[in-house]
Order: sequence, then C-alpha cells, then structure tokens
Amino acid sequence: MKDYSARYEFAVEATAAAGKTAAEYFRNRDTLLVESKGAQDWVSEADKNVELLIRKLISEAWPDDGIFGEEHADKIGTSGFDWVIDPIDGTTNFVNGIPAWTIVLAGVADNRTELGVIHDPNFGETFAARRGHGATLN
Repeated sequence: MKDYSARYEFAVEATAAAGKTAAEYFRNRDTLLVESKGAQDWVSEADKNVELLIRKLISEAWPDDGIFGEEHADKIGTSGFDWVIDPIDGTTNFVNGIPAWTIVLAGVADNRTELGVIHDPNFGETFAARRGHGATLN
C-alpha cells in the first residue's frame, strides 16, 4: 500500500482554504452570478472559482496528478493519482442562503478512493478519511 499521508494532509488544508473562499461568496450572495444547468441544477461563480482555487493548489503541489471537477475540463495526469473535486456540494442550498453545503475533495489511485475530505465552513467541521486509517472529525 502506498503512503498517501502527504496528499491527505494537503487535501485537508486545500478544502479549508477553499472553504474560506466559498464562505466569502456565501456572505455576499446578493452579488453572486448564478446559472441554471437544468431543473434544480445550478452553478454559480462561486462553484467555478472555488474549483479553480483547488485546481491551482493541486497543480502547484502535485503537478503530475490528474484533476477531475464538475465545472472545468479534466486534466489527465501522469502520476497515477487523480483528484476529484465537488467545489460546492449543495449549490442549491448555497444560492438560497441555506448553510447546508460543503467542499468535497477525494483522491483516487488504481481505481480506488484512497482519501476523502468534506469541509463544512459553516460549522467549522472537517470530515476526513484515508484508506486503512479510519475517519476523523476535525
């Protein structure tokens, strides 16, 4: 089993940074640009920009890793490790001012999820798990 502890720690830090950015958008929803992707399927500038922030952080720390997100084109990596981003899980709640949304980041290698982080900036909670090491809250 490969050691993904550095990527795990990175994911916790990256989701916290993204959470700060998303929370700022949430506090200023009255100026937020929102588009419909379908029936009850929304995307906001917050979704797009939070994903861009996470992509930038990943690219700086792990330039050979793949990146897959909801709002931007896939980046195929060469390292064998891929990141999966849901920049704002719960966009409908987000755009309607309901504080039930999170930042989600997962890491996948060899077709297996190796780590996952769910950060809730509204309640200051970070749920994180790494294969073989259990899960934590904060």
